[in-house]
Amino acid sequence: MAMSDEGSEGRLRRSRRLRHRVPVRLRQHWRTAAVVCAALLALVLFLGEARVRPYITSELVSRDVVTENVEGEGDLFDGGEHTIEVTFNEAEYADMMETFREEGEKEFISADIIIDGTVVDDVGLRLKGNSTLMSLRGDGTGAGGAGMPGGGTQGGEAAQRQGEAAQAQQERAQQQEQTRRDTATEEGAAEDGGMGGGFGPGAVTLSEDEPERLPWLISFEEFVPGRAYQGHTEIALRPATSTSDTALNEALALDLTAADGQTTQDHTFTSFAVNGGEAVPRLVLDHPDASWASRYGNGILYKGRAEGSFAYLGGDPTEYEESFKQINGEGTHDLQPVMDLLRFVEESDDEEFARELDEHLDAESFARYLALQDLMSNSDGMDGPGNNYYLWYDLDQDRFTVLSWDLNLSFGGMGGGGGRGGGGGAPGGTEPSEEGTAPEGMQPPEGMELPQGARPPEGMPMPGEGEAPEGGGGMSMGGSGALKERFLANEDFHQLYEQAYADLHSALVESGTAAELLESAVSRAEAAGDGGAAAAGEQLAERIAAIPRTPQEGTGTPGQDGDTGDQSEP
Repeated sequence: MAMSDEGSEGRLRRSRRLRHRVPVRLRQHWRTAAVVCAALLALVLFLGEARVRPYITSELVSRDVVTENVEGEGDLFDGGEHTIEVTFNEAEYADMMETFREEGEKEFISADIIIDGTVVDDVGLRLKGNSTLMSLRGDGTGAGGAGMPGGGTQGGEAAQRQGEAAQAQQERAQQQEQTRRDTATEEGAAEDGGMGGGFGPGAVTLSEDEPERLPWLISFEEFVPGRAYQGHTEIALRPATSTSDTALNEALALDLTAADGQTTQDHTFTSFAVNGGEAVPRLVLDHPDASWASRYGNGILYKGRAEGSFAYLGGDPTEYEESFKQINGEGTHDLQPVMDLLRFVEESDDEEFARELDEHLDAESFARYLALQDLMSNSDGMDGPGNNYYLWYDLDQDRFTVLSWDLNLSFGGMGGGGGRGGGGGAPGGTEPSEEGTAPEGMQPPEGMELPQGARPPEGMPMPGEGEAPEGGGGMSMGGSGALKERFLANEDFHQLYEQAYADLHSALVESGTAAELLESAVSRAEAAGDGGAAAAGEQLAERIAAIPRTPQEGTGTPGQDGDTGDQSEP
């Protein structure tokens, strides 16, 4: 009996020791915990195979809050004279460049920056761009490996469709650049500033040994969350062209965009020095990030990725990671509005597209966007090889607006001509042959109509020829030119575009506004130390004077002859 009592007491002591190992709160609320566990088990057993989709309302939209705003001296984007100095660890810089060369990844390093005398410690600094950085890789693959800028992998049939569209787009751009190089004379290359390993008209060869000339993204919040400089959490230093250290053509394009009332980025000219070295003139832009979006309005900002397409890939948001990046509203909104737009563009018939487009997209604004890209001869807009555009989803109107970005190829990239609006003439100033055929091996950009009498290389169909894909009114759905193609194929939308172009020409060119903006830009660039601004300004003035009054064939406006008078293609 005694042994039985001792055994019972031992078990009781052990039970008490185990009991005291359980937290007090859990011992007090064990019944609640048991009910929660039972409920979770039931959900797993009965709903384990179901997909849960969140439904989010606009009232839940959160803003990226700036908790520390560095006031600085003056206003960085006031159009005056500015200076930026950056200091970073050389070893960290070398490691960052090695990672980019070998893996195509653009990593941040820590740097200290002085803007107009104001010191900001521990900012993030990383390379900015895709095709712009090809000369730094040295392998012709661009940033990201596998021959595609940005790289990345995804699985499934949808991923294959997207990959094929993006790969074709990139190959076309590379083929155009190679054609330009093959057909350019040595004299022409010398006059063009020596493109070297750059990409596209007006590109320059970048070097790791000249960090002051590299395109950079500067993030004030990368290592100090919530910090901004004068309300800007990120700014971008833009690359030079072969004729201008300050990318004067891009500065003019930004000014023209703002003059028309279209959304664009603030910009300024500055001198820029690295680790105490020689200062060079540069163009600085306010980068469209979450802070920029919160200042813009009540909506969600999406960026078209360089390696992406405008193809509808189904209802799984993860299939669009290579095509779009959501800039703000993460956690409260997702890619569903973009997916709905892609599906509508791809699957609606012609009547539905004409009737319902304005419910998905501000059609009038889009017409002005397209018209301005053509007016400025920008070959790398929404339908260009770099997919350079943003989508703004207005939560009050429940529809999109297309915003411009990366205008450094405007006016032919200042590299010897270039096509208008992604299609006018040969890229980089390469002229068609005397017979009127396209240069051998060159592929026309998305939506391009060859000039009258011209034929593409043997074996390549004319734009619009060949088998039409299912849906989409018979238009090609490849690349990011799908929306533009369908828009301009509709007679009413096409007339809207033509009217927008005529209005822009009258307001910006005939009025003298473009010439005045150019004169101001040249003056500000020279003040920043750009010794080539005057010569670049003369070239731009000639191109402004040569802008036709009506859209030309080759600008994505099928079947339009256009009376241009005595004006020629810039």
